[in-house]
Amino acid sequence: MTQPADPKEKACICIDIPDALFHRVEEYCKSKGISTDEFIFDAISDKLLSVHREKRRKPRL
Repeated sequence: MTQPADPKEKACICIDIPDALFHRVEEYCKSKGISTDEFIFDAISDKLLSVHREKRRKPRL
């Protein structure tokens, strides 16, 4: 079982995000009053959780 992530621990992930997408994220975060780091952390966490659930739905051999 994996441990829940701590958003206060810092690490750098260097990825190329298209400018248009990053600007959309910035605008969304400004409108909701959250930081882009928090949004990206939540998005990655949600994606990993959904991938784990997908694996669990597949029948085992």
